[in-house]
Amino acid sequence: MKLPDGIMKCVSRKSWQLLGKTGQLLLSLLLLTVLLFEVYALTVAYVEGNAALPPTFGNFERVRALLAEGDQREEFAFAVVGDPGAGFETFEQIVSALRNEPLSFIVLLGDCVRKGTPGYHRFLRCELAEETSLPYPTFFVVGNHDVDRDRFPISEFEKDYGPTNFSFEYHGCLFIVLRILNKPYSTDESLTFAESVLSTQRSNCRKVFVFMHIPPSVSRDFRARHFENQKELIALFDRFHVDYVIAGDYHGYARVKIANTVYVVTGGGGGHLEREKFGRFHHAIVFKVGPDWVSERVLLVNRKVNEDVIEEFAVAEVYPWMENHWAAAVILNGGVLGILSWALCGLLGRRRTGRLYSTE
Repeated sequence: MKLPDGIMKCVSRKSWQLLGKTGQLLLSLLLLTVLLFEVYALTVAYVEGNAALPPTFGNFERVRALLAEGDQREEFAFAVVGDPGAGFETFEQIVSALRNEPLSFIVLLGDCVRKGTPGYHRFLRCELAEETSLPYPTFFVVGNHDVDRDRFPISEFEKDYGPTNFSFEYHGCLFIVLRILNKPYSTDESLTFAESVLSTQRSNCRKVFVFMHIPPSVSRDFRARHFENQKELIALFDRFHVDYVIAGDYHGYARVKIANTVYVVTGGGGGHLEREKFGRFHHAIVFKVGPDWVSERVLLVNRKVNEDVIEEFAVAEVYPWMENHWAAAVILNGGVLGILSWALCGLLGRRRTGRLYSTE
């Protein structure tokens, strides 16, 4: 086998001999592992990462329309899960438990990915195509980790998942989803949207539920991130007698009632838990709604080690780098193949005419 002249010039026979048989073998295995991992990243990202979202997932009108097709029951139930993005193995346990619940829909309260980049959203598609798809309409509240002003802006989120401010009525109840994020994002549009919906639809609905990612600062039981128009939003909830405000962001559980509104914070969907002992557990919450009552049931799960970290790194970090720097990837892989060929020749003890190449 004729070796590239550039490779032979860069690496001397003496340096190769110094590696020894064990070092030569380890180098060969390392280079082969790099190449195989790149093939794995390309395959998973292309096949699963480009899969369409499940028809029951997202905030689009077609997903909300699925609720109108359901049985008209006097009682119904829905579930909320907060902040699953940094612990998909734990989230998978929650999903498995929720599949056994008679639910009408599910609301994910944001931070469903670790970083707001196309790569991490591609990994979310991989997970939705595999273990974490749900048979119920599943709505996606935008969280601060789900977007990035440069790499994955709000417009891109709404293109992939539907509007970030929307509402729907179901069995005489009003459900409002709001885009509530801290700076640099503004909440003006969300505040205006909430006031418009409440002023026109509140009187016709027996219960009102509002979902957002970041909770307003209404209690010392949890740490809340500051966002614009907090006081105005709380006053709006009080004025229109909103029954429940349900949020995530805080990785734990907390519940407090202010005036006529119950504030529930649930961020135990898989991410790391906060240090406070109170509310420090992984969970989802199932709400059951009757004609004149609402019950809450906390669904507990144990934390599970995130075994998807390799797949996440391959899909969210390695594949995007190769895609965005394809020329550099080709050059580097060419070099890796050249070194691997040279290493294999050394291991096989091959000799070339005019150039003796041996490790003995």
